[in-house]
Amino acid sequence: MKFDEYSQLVSEVPFGKKVNNALYLHVESLHSCPHQLQELVFETNKRVCAGHDYNVIKFYLFGFKISFLFYLDFFERPHPELHSSLTVDLTTGKVRKHEYSHSDNPPILHRKEALLEPRHPLIEKFSSLTRDEERAGLYNAKKIIGFKRNWESLLAAKALSYVGHKLINIEAQSTSQQESAVEVMRHKTAIVRYKLSKPIQTLLENGILGKETILLDYGCGQGDDVERLREMGVAASAWDPAYFPDGIRKPADIVNLGFVLNVIEDPIERMEVLHDAYELSKKLLVVSTLVASSSTTDLGRSYKDGILTSRNTFQKYFRQDELERYIEDVLETPAVAVGLGIFYVFRSPEDQQQFLSNRSKRAINWEEIDRRLRPVREKGLKIQRPGLYERHKELLDAFWSRMLELGRVPLQDEFERYQEVCSVAGSANKARRLFIRKFGEDTVNKAFELRRNDLQVYLALSNFRKKVPFKHLPDGLRKDIKTFLGGYKQANEESQRMLFSIGNPDLIASLCDETPFGVLDHQALFVHTSLVPELDPVLRIYVGCAEVLFGDLREIDIVKIHKRSGKVSLLKYDDFEGKPLPELQERIKVNLRQQSVEVFDHRSEVSQEVLYFKERYVAQDHPERAKWEEFSQRLMDLGLDLETGFGPSKQELVSALEGKGIAIDLDPEGSAEPLTEPE
Repeated sequence: MKFDEYSQLVSEVPFGKKVNNALYLHVESLHSCPHQLQELVFETNKRVCAGHDYNVIKFYLFGFKISFLFYLDFFERPHPELHSSLTVDLTTGKVRKHEYSHSDNPPILHRKEALLEPRHPLIEKFSSLTRDEERAGLYNAKKIIGFKRNWESLLAAKALSYVGHKLINIEAQSTSQQESAVEVMRHKTAIVRYKLSKPIQTLLENGILGKETILLDYGCGQGDDVERLREMGVAASAWDPAYFPDGIRKPADIVNLGFVLNVIEDPIERMEVLHDAYELSKKLLVVSTLVASSSTTDLGRSYKDGILTSRNTFQKYFRQDELERYIEDVLETPAVAVGLGIFYVFRSPEDQQQFLSNRSKRAINWEEIDRRLRPVREKGLKIQRPGLYERHKELLDAFWSRMLELGRVPLQDEFERYQEVCSVAGSANKARRLFIRKFGEDTVNKAFELRRNDLQVYLALSNFRKKVPFKHLPDGLRKDIKTFLGGYKQANEESQRMLFSIGNPDLIASLCDETPFGVLDHQALFVHTSLVPELDPVLRIYVGCAEVLFGDLREIDIVKIHKRSGKVSLLKYDDFEGKPLPELQERIKVNLRQQSVEVFDHRSEVSQEVLYFKERYVAQDHPERAKWEEFSQRLMDLGLDLETGFGPSKQELVSALEGKGIAIDLDPEGSAEPLTEPE
């Protein structure tokens, strides 16, 4: 079945609950749907669900996907809780499962009658309850009532409860019956920052935040980010309930909700704050929280859905996938991971796709090409309009650099001086032909191939989450697809084949073995993050899927590509570039099959793992490689048994050298030769 046929069949269903571009039906009512739709659900369930319990089907209206949802006691409870969901992308075959059984505030279901066919015997019973709830004003705050704790709080405030499916009045609950409260000192979580916070850094690194951008720091703490941004010329404003209560919360291009949700102990208020911040964002909301790691449980005692520290501050440590699901459940819009505990929520689908496309583009060093732009033309080479390049050298150099960066001729809005180029060269295409006549076609072909690969990676990773409608692509990206891949349909089919191929362990193992750089063992390929763009496109997609779940790899030093387990490990070291033997700080394990992210904190280890032979993980032309090789050779000359690049720890190394009568300084100031023999 194709998407167009699926979309038509779903539109023909005469009942169901439509919410945010999706249609919800109870499974008992499926027999009243078109036969082809019943067959699609049956076959999909048979192929991928493997016994997964479900009682509600969610049909996506603008994407070729369906979800199998399981609500506890659907018919017995007035508002059943969502227990689990399993979403199947019918284009890619990708399956995504979420468990809500351990959630303190799971989604709940309202207006159950809408999910049933009109002749169902329980329609009137459920409809009567809905009418009573509407008269009681329970549906006035539609944005926050879809979660258990929020709904219970609203009922308590109105002194309402249920007997079966009947809404009844009750006496207000006494203080002694309520949960014992703890005075949480939220303001104590605000820290003094001596540099920009990580969420703000990502905005600058991705070129999103500039002097023309207006930013609101919602819950800014002591306001250090705003102060530094203002010094940089950015129009930034601050609001915080404790430190800047008089700040004005008004709409801004970008709203930063930095490490705010994790300090709010009330799940209802937490959700309201997320909604408020999103409503204030015109283009982008940045959400960041603390992330759970292997050492989280040692940081305080359990309190509600987080921990209470010795200073009476509350912290909710989210898992990476939990935070993504939380944002998407509350705001009902996609969230893009850009780092550990950092997500972007774009208001415009076009802006989101442009960001994802830019992230898939490798950072190309055009210095060598620039040098080729400036040499004296070979004697005897004739070009049209002699002297044109010499008269307009700066303009044509800039245009050609932009052309090589894009891999094609820029559109008018992609080069500020486009009209000037057309004026002096006749047209943009004539300027391109002038470049080819002057320097040859090899450089243009190389740029074309690089950008074609980048585009294939972008489309494959887009399909990893969900198929993107063509209308949601910005003009430049549409032009790229037509230029490099022939058309959107053809491009999607090719990218889907590449995405499917990462599930083939034999292919992944073979590509790892054939990679001419990095460190290879029988289980995995290790490469420095700077070399990820140079991998085979299929391996780039493999790592890119981990990046979709984790975020930007800028903070990571080494990527470990597991050959057969469907995992990618991300290793972060203490000063990889500066220290001769950097220590492992964090290990993030991304399981592509389960779409989960686990964080292991190695900073608390008594004996931290050390990286040896770090020169083997970087490019041959890395400026420090020779110096690092010399250091490694000196260690080898001392007779140390270093068969692999991991371990022994610093402590073990120091002990081994002391046993040989050798003193060692592992953290020298700017030195690449830390070994010193005692007199």
